[in-house]
Amino acid sequence: MGIISIGVGTCTLGRRQVDRDGNVVSETPAQWEVDPAGGSVAIVPLNPDTMEPDGAAEIYGDWQASSYLTRVVELIRPNRQINVPDLEAMIRRAAMDGMDICEYCPDPFRCPDCIVKEWKEDPGGE
Repeated sequence: MGIISIGVGTCTLGRRQVDRDGNVVSETPAQWEVDPAGGSVAIVPLNPDTMEPDGAAEIYGDWQASSYLTRVVELIRPNRQINVPDLEAMIRRAAMDGMDICEYCPDPFRCPDCIVKEWKEDPGGE
């Protein structure tokens, strides 16, 4: 892959309605539209010659930064070691050593959406 596109937008799930016999009565495909106020992030491979999509889009919630940024690095495949530390491994290890990294959190009310909470709950990574 030579070029990837990353954009913010709105994702709408598709819908398929079938009758009692299993015949498709109506179908609305899933779609993603560019929208600066949207709640999703799309990563799309592009054909360098045409600048058109060259594969399926991968859609993430805009809150899933650890997921979509990890995917971007995987797609870029840098030839050298990247300068982003393995925070997941560091936090899992700290939890195994009995350290509660959340004591330093400036926003303790966002725990349900926090990736650190997930990593702490399973310090072994399984």
